[in-house]
Amino acid sequence: MQNVPQLVLDSKKARHFDGRHPWVLANSIVKPTVDLEAGEIVELVQPNGSWIGRGIYNPNSRVRLRLLQWSPDEELCENWVYRQLEQAVNLREHWTCRQGELEALRLVNSEGDGLSGLVVDRFSSFLVVQFTSLAMLRWKDAILSWLQERLAPDNIHFSLDASAAKLEGVESFQEWTGETPERAIVNFQDKGVALTVDLSDSQKTGYYLDQRSNRERAAASFVPGSLLDVCCYHGGFSLAACKQGSVSDVTALDSSEKALRVAKLNAEQNKLANITFLKADCFDHLQQLCQQGQKFDNIVLDPPRMASHRSQLNSALRAYYRLNLSAVNLLRPGGMLVSCSCSGRVLREDFWGVLSSVAKRSRRRIQLLEGRGADFDHTIDVNCPESDYLKCFICRVC
Repeated sequence: MQNVPQLVLDSKKARHFDGRHPWVLANSIVKPTVDLEAGEIVELVQPNGSWIGRGIYNPNSRVRLRLLQWSPDEELCENWVYRQLEQAVNLREHWTCRQGELEALRLVNSEGDGLSGLVVDRFSSFLVVQFTSLAMLRWKDAILSWLQERLAPDNIHFSLDASAAKLEGVESFQEWTGETPERAIVNFQDKGVALTVDLSDSQKTGYYLDQRSNRERAAASFVPGSLLDVCCYHGGFSLAACKQGSVSDVTALDSSEKALRVAKLNAEQNKLANITFLKADCFDHLQQLCQQGQKFDNIVLDPPRMASHRSQLNSALRAYYRLNLSAVNLLRPGGMLVSCSCSGRVLREDFWGVLSSVAKRSRRRIQLLEGRGADFDHTIDVNCPESDYLKCFICRVC
């Protein structure tokens, strides 16, 4: 077994810590008596010395320790990482055998697959690997080699973006395992919708695969008439609504000109001429529409993450309230509202409370038809509530 240094859980946190949440914050542990290097393997113990888990230490991060193992009999090494990767890929292969082959799929989902800080998506014959923790950088080369050998992609784009790098105290990067293409344009089908993404110039890994089944279900739920798609990004909900639903005309807005260019290209590929794309701030534009007395039959709200930290929770809830109140005021009676939150700090009961407050303020009845989450390939660790980050509520507004 490995002979590694130990960290002691703070006695004030000990009775609240069950040892299965993968994040151990800086204020939850006693300051080490010896200097530990960033990326070093350490063990966490209770104040009485009882063993909790093993993980990777980062003195530069608020998440001071990422716990990866819960058995003292294991060894935290490359072989352990390979086994975790194999389990994750095997699970997706099992599910896709039952659901049908998918050209775009999440293969590794960070905490949901026991690899905190690692995301791997497949888009057609390409892989996109996103590192978000120093812990996974320890095995970066080993992970990329395993993916190349096991899955044989045409190329692998791997990165650690600037925001995650700042939080982890490391340098950001964006690279390819093979020859660097001038533009990494990939075409794929998602539930009958033709899509194009530029893997080297997109948010996250290129496309929001977590909303796959929600887009399909929302399209089937929309009533005939108009659709307002707020924060449309690459047009996922709009495209699905036009191809699979009964909407007649769509207004899709986003604050990113770059995202709208891709959305327009996707609409052209699918021969959809009934979508109007508009660059606008979602809060200001919805308020203007309310002042103008505009009405819609269906509205989708899919804003970017509003709460990365617990300190941002209250401001995020206020923002969700404002956005949803405007949407409800814009909906005709009997209209459909699809309201989403991708903020892990916002729990389902929090988001439910937002809609309850909106219903009271607007004096409208909001019927929750479905409370949904991320699609099957975005696995969740039940000991890490933040991994159940995506909320998608399909509602009827009377």
